Amino acid sequence: MTNKEIDIQRALGTLPLWKRIELGEIEFEEMYWAHSGLMLIGCEGIREHYVKGDFAHSNRRGAIKLLIAQAKKLNL
Repeated sequence: MTNKEIDIQRALGTLPLWKRIELGEIEFEEMYWAHSGLMLIGCEGIREHYVKGDFAHSNRRGAIKLLIAQAKKLNL
């Protein structure tokens, strides 16, 4: 997808969710469960879990990649 296509789809409001996630245009809902150390991250009906801890940054990044894959699979 070229930058021009992205700009046109953004202006029309038809830019796919997965692309908006990749571009960092989506704010995620995040919830932390202290008893289990799990984080729930989600947006617009798709959700993913990851373990919060020493490697939280890489785990969060992996969860975001899974959200992108889910959005592509569901054509969002």
